[in-house]
Amino acid sequence: MDSQSSTPTVIYTMESIARLREEKKAEVRSSRERIQELAEDLFAPQQSKSKMDNLLQHVNAGIAAYDGIRTGMMVLQRIRGFFRKRKKR
Repeated sequence: MDSQSSTPTVIYTMESIARLREEKKAEVRSSRERIQELAEDLFAPQQSKSKMDNLLQHVNAGIAAYDGIRTGMMVLQRIRGFFRKRKKR
């Protein structure tokens, strides 16, 4: 093998580094905005077509919230019961 490499040598200057840094910042900014838009679209509530759909959507959300609270309370009772049983011994 000869001592010279086949890849070209790149010389970096302060200006080129600053330019590349600004380009990468702009790329990160645009990626962040795109991710935010996708998250908003994903988690936004569905647009209801009529008042009945809107009412059913609210009822459905209320039932889901009630179910979540009830499940959480049941888990807490189980955990408390576990610790109470251990203290009696």
